[in-house]
Amino acid sequence: MSLLEIALVTLVSIWTIIFVIIAVAILLVFFAIRRALQKANKILDETEDIAKRVDLPSKVVIASILGFMAKNMAGSVKDIIGVFLKSKKK
Repeated sequence: MSLLEIALVTLVSIWTIIFVIIAVAILLVFFAIRRALQKANKILDETEDIAKRVDLPSKVVIASILGFMAKNMAGSVKDIIGVFLKSKKK
């Protein structure tokens, strides 16, 4: 084999090793992303389960707060409407 052939074989071997290393690194990145997505999916599932368990009590609390606010604001709303209607009559 000539010197040029030896240099080309060496160059091809080096580039092959470099590409194999890059491919392995890309696979490791994909596996890391996959694991992170699985963990995030698990956290989201647990959060969804907790939210479903808390959903009804929170709706009751929100409805109670809104009812209390509506009850206390009814007088002021009537006053505002009354003032508005009185100003229109003039």
